[in-house]
Amino acid sequence: MASSGRARVAISGMHGRDDERSELVARILTFVADRRMAPGERLPSERELAERFAVGRNAVREAIAVLETVRMVERRPNSGIYLRAVDRDGSLDALVLRADLGVPLDAGEVAELIELRRILEVQGTELAGLRRQDEDLLRIDAALEAGRRTIAAGENFAERDAEFHLAVAEATRNRVLLRVVNSFYLLSRTRRRHYFADGRRAPVAQAQHEAMAEAIRAGDGARAASLMRAHLQSTEAYWLELLQRRPPGGEAAP
Repeated sequence: MASSGRARVAISGMHGRDDERSELVARILTFVADRRMAPGERLPSERELAERFAVGRNAVREAIAVLETVRMVERRPNSGIYLRAVDRDGSLDALVLRADLGVPLDAGEVAELIELRRILEVQGTELAGLRRQDEDLLRIDAALEAGRRTIAAGENFAERDAEFHLAVAEATRNRVLLRVVNSFYLLSRTRRRHYFADGRRAPVAQAQHEAMAEAIRAGDGARAASLMRAHLQSTEAYWLELLQRRPPGGEAAP
């Protein structure tokens, strides 16, 4: 899992501290997409990319290093830089990186992420009910209290929603599961802010969070999982309906 840690560092470095590198990575990804380049195709050399984007070769080298870290490209000695088969070889951090850079996911990727979330969180919530410790319950209670304050203030509930779900994931005592669930919430930030934008869904979500927390506190993993499954169904239905209404060739849901 060391490579995942390096990927997280690379991606976190894209925020604020290195906007030029972030922009260059986005321009390279756009260049690849516009030319419909396929896995196995060779990218232009560092020198050619530097000339194309009017930047220094060191800047190109750093941008390519980010794409290497998340397994989107690979360097072949004495040959060049090649696109990897991201669907098979790319890390989940590659999707997070694209979301951070504003490169939209396609409809199939959004649908698959929705499916992955259900698989992880339903099973994870059952584990949380069986494994939770006092410190986990304190984190869950803190997330619930933050949710109540956000609703009272009329603010967007998206971050409080993530805090609760991550607190539940942490209660599984499975650090790898927590990291994967965290990646999902990182790459779905824009979609979730859109989902909670009108304020009407937040009280419903909060009530469902409270019920799940009660089941977890009681050690009833099966009931907690059932409540999580029902909780996710409404959001899944919302996004899948948006995807079905998406015009041909249009971008996926925000």
